Amino acid sequence: MRYFLLSLLCAVCLTLQTNAQNAPTNKRARDHYEKAQKAWQARQLSEAAIQYEKVVELEPTHAESHLRLAQTYELLRQPILVKKHYAALVALQPTATQSATAYQWLGKHFFQQEKYDSALVYYEKGLPLFQPKSSLYRLTEKSIISCHFALEAIKKPLSVKKQSLGDTVNFLPSQYFPVLTADGETLIFSGLTHERDENIYFTTRQKKGWDVPEEISKSINTTNNEGTCAISADGRTLVFTACNRPDGYGSCDLYITHKQGSDWGTPVNMGEPINTRDWDSQPSLSADGHTLYFASDRKGGHGKKDIWVSSLDKKGKWSEPKNLGGTVNTADDENAPFIHANGQTLFYASNGLPGMGGMDIFISQRIDTVWSEPKNLGYPINTVSEQVGLSISSDGGMAYYSDDFSENGKNRALLYMFKLPESLRQAIVPTRYAKGRVFDKKTGNALGSDIDLYDLKSKEKVFSFTSDPSTGSFLAVLNSGSEYAFYVSKSNYLFKSLSFSVSDSTPSVQVDIALEPIEKNKAEVLNNIFFATGSFELDQKSAVELDKMTDFLQNNKAIRIQISGHTDDVGSDKENLELSRKRALAVEQYLIRSGIQQARISSVGYGESRPVEANETEKGRQKNRRIEWKIE
Repeated sequence: MRYFLLSLLCAVCLTLQTNAQNAPTNKRARDHYEKAQKAWQARQLSEAAIQYEKVVELEPTHAESHLRLAQTYELLRQPILVKKHYAALVALQPTATQSATAYQWLGKHFFQQEKYDSALVYYEKGLPLFQPKSSLYRLTEKSIISCHFALEAIKKPLSVKKQSLGDTVNFLPSQYFPVLTADGETLIFSGLTHERDENIYFTTRQKKGWDVPEEISKSINTTNNEGTCAISADGRTLVFTACNRPDGYGSCDLYITHKQGSDWGTPVNMGEPINTRDWDSQPSLSADGHTLYFASDRKGGHGKKDIWVSSLDKKGKWSEPKNLGGTVNTADDENAPFIHANGQTLFYASNGLPGMGGMDIFISQRIDTVWSEPKNLGYPINTVSEQVGLSISSDGGMAYYSDDFSENGKNRALLYMFKLPESLRQAIVPTRYAKGRVFDKKTGNALGSDIDLYDLKSKEKVFSFTSDPSTGSFLAVLNSGSEYAFYVSKSNYLFKSLSFSVSDSTPSVQVDIALEPIEKNKAEVLNNIFFATGSFELDQKSAVELDKMTDFLQNNKAIRIQISGHTDDVGSDKENLELSRKRALAVEQYLIRSGIQQARISSVGYGESRPVEANETEKGRQKNRRIEWKIE
């Protein structure tokens, strides 16, 4: 809109310079022209239009009056008449400089009607009339590229069937910016009430659809505007936008709040360096809640609104936000970022790249620290209307977003969902999730515990999180095709290890974790200790588990433990007994080398004498091949 106001102003100035020597030749027409000019200068637009109409009635070829009529009707918001007089102007003066505005308006008019062929004709005729390298020249160039893109995109539409989330969810004049928890069970979105109050709502998935939405929390929603939020994978950390609050830094700031049980805590302004005196909004959180993407028009960007990113350090402080760079950001607007649960696929809206019109949604992949060239998602995901706020399920199968349309002369935004086309699904690495509860094995009470998730293949920590102190629940996002280890720790409890693998055929893993209090004779299995068949040499993947065991012993210096080795019944009793003894000893020696006093550790082998399951299946034999540790 700013570009078109600029072009209108330029054309008005040009007309003022030329109207003296280009007055109508007909005397009556000249009289009406002078009255029209005075009315225009007095900002009496309706009167000016009447007088200019009389000029062109008497002298239809008077180009300046057609130009001024088009400008007047543009200000009066009468597009049919604007089109009529701009069309007359370019017919009379097809190569005149003052016709540039007409070509620009007509091109945009047909573009918005999805008549891209006609739009292309007008844009191409208008381009030579603008000063090279001017903002309007660049805008026209971009519009020409978008026309070509749109024509090709319509020829090859994606197989997309948008489905409204229904009247239950779409219950407000407008609802937008949907986000989901990783398990897809909770949908959170922004909504605008009839009183123009913007709030945050949530709904949960039921067997027959989505439940009736509710306000997310009275501690979050106020009489001011709250919206465009982001949720961590487990649904327990929320970052949202709030504007004009007393503790705000600028017009709109980002706030953070955490959930315990069913209650959200009091939101806290994220402060510097996340918030500035400028506009900071539209957040998106990584699955673990440790990386924040957001839109801002702060200084140091590539254009107007840009996408920025910040990370949470070990001390719980957010780093200085970094601009995502010129590959993602343009000289125009980029906003509404959404980082997929896989942490490497970014979706966002832009009007600075070739598209279907307005804001289109693009995809970019992070490869190491570099973002790939953005790709328009294509038609009909993107159309001539504004598309923003796309959210993709963690498995990459479903997309949720808002789309605008006009109803009874008023704009509405509704929430839709659709299955992601195969061409787009191939670009998204799907994720799975582990979900469960941590509790006291003796009492069954929920426990808030620290949980570390490791990739056993790389021996790297994927991320750390905690279970909810009120419910013991947790949710962790996993990449498919990997072997994982969970390490659960809490003061006064034995640390617990679990292992599992994730495949495309396993959308989720249910992991309920019972912790044993630190008491004599309490025992746990070291689930992530690995040996080759028939060997007592520790596999490198065992290092993560043994280092965790070392940390536990160093944090509980009064504890003495026994390491015991066990086998299945394959092979002779004597061989199995010796193998189990050597394996237990290998663990003992690792702990001693790691700094644990030898007097605090003993080891023993039991061979096949203490099975926990029958040795009739491979699964049973696998469980019997184990290393245990016990408090002495």
